[in-house]
Amino acid sequence: MVAREIGGFPAPSAADRFPAMLWTVNTVRTRVSGAAESLLTANWREGQGRSGARYAYTCPDGEKYPYQWFWDSLMHALAWNEIDPSRAAAELRSLATAQQADGLIGHTIFWDAPVRIMRLAFYNVRRRGDMSTATIQPPFIGWAWAEVAGRLGDDAFAQQGREVVSAYHAWIERERVDSTGLAWVILPDETGCDASPVFDEALGWRRHGTPGFAALVADARRHDFSFRRIRDAGGFTAACPLVNASLALGYLGLAALGDPGARERARQVTEAIVDHLWDDHAGIFRLLGPDGRPSPVTAWQGLAPAALPDLPHEIRARVVDDWITRPDRFWPPHPVPSVSLDDPSFMRGDGRVIPKYWRGPSWPFTPPFVVPALLLAGRHADATVLVSRLEERLDAQGFREYTDPLDGTGMGARAFSCQAVAVATRAWLDRPPIPVRG
Repeated sequence: MVAREIGGFPAPSAADRFPAMLWTVNTVRTRVSGAAESLLTANWREGQGRSGARYAYTCPDGEKYPYQWFWDSLMHALAWNEIDPSRAAAELRSLATAQQADGLIGHTIFWDAPVRIMRLAFYNVRRRGDMSTATIQPPFIGWAWAEVAGRLGDDAFAQQGREVVSAYHAWIERERVDSTGLAWVILPDETGCDASPVFDEALGWRRHGTPGFAALVADARRHDFSFRRIRDAGGFTAACPLVNASLALGYLGLAALGDPGARERARQVTEAIVDHLWDDHAGIFRLLGPDGRPSPVTAWQGLAPAALPDLPHEIRARVVDDWITRPDRFWPPHPVPSVSLDDPSFMRGDGRVIPKYWRGPSWPFTPPFVVPALLLAGRHADATVLVSRLEERLDAQGFREYTDPLDGTGMGARAFSCQAVAVATRAWLDRPPIPVRG
């Protein structure tokens, strides 16, 4: 058999090409891993805070995001876990240090200085001098803590995690869970997806990215950031599939840390997500608004429950096949977009005059949910493609805050260390994380 010719020369066989391809892939991976470690180190902050307590954490960006953010720190901990688990533990212990007496860990912690005066109207604090906000972010600290404890093999660290996470979950169960069994949010930024179009219909002129957002925060402050007081007054509340998937993941981690009842609660939260947030007609999960109606917008938050091991197989298969891996939805050249490409609200940019985040670009927070979902669905090859595309994007564009899902152009902060979580998703291809292990 004569080999096909290219330009008068025999075309190289797959065997001839493979070593070069493998070398290129490994070179990109090595560069990204090295850059991730360098950036995490550059953004590392430690010292003694205003309260006198010691802290050590990774700020997402030295200029734009100087504080410690809850789910950013969880991403940093997952990344550090592959590079230096002792720093991953320090990151989580700093969150634990900021835990309040009632169990809450606020979503932003102001170690060295209070919130900037120009941002006060938009931050969820009762007064400017507060050490942290009075609100949450996606609560998967139990998962992150258990992953780090597993690498360290430190019984004392695991015991601390059981205590911290149990108290934190108790606060959520007491303050945010209602008869549906779901946890509810009172402001869009509690989902981490501040200006997502899933909130547009419910918030109108008060949505994030508009001057009216300050009025929404002020209303929550008047009600002391209480879910039940806000609901009783007819204010904004929502049940988000991402937040509730994160809560279930937190319980999975708590079970891995040795809590005997946590595994069953993870199953219960998963069942509540299916009962109340699953759109069987569309085949995706929906955010439930204050009026009890699901948001019509198809955003990535609706993919997150696919990372839960207790989700019925047929539901996960629909999310993966009909949404995650469809090129016209959540699988463009640079996945995973924050809004499905076929949704009318999809926007490639971010409206720079007043930034409107989470309306289309791909963010680093999505792969840690989507990779486990793909692995649970038996789609290892797709998970590998996703991680490889992420690495190629970081290698070409740098560690930008978010990315155009179609052409890969980086946007936002230029040294956004949450992107370093790519080293964790790469490791999970060979060493599956807790949600995949069940």
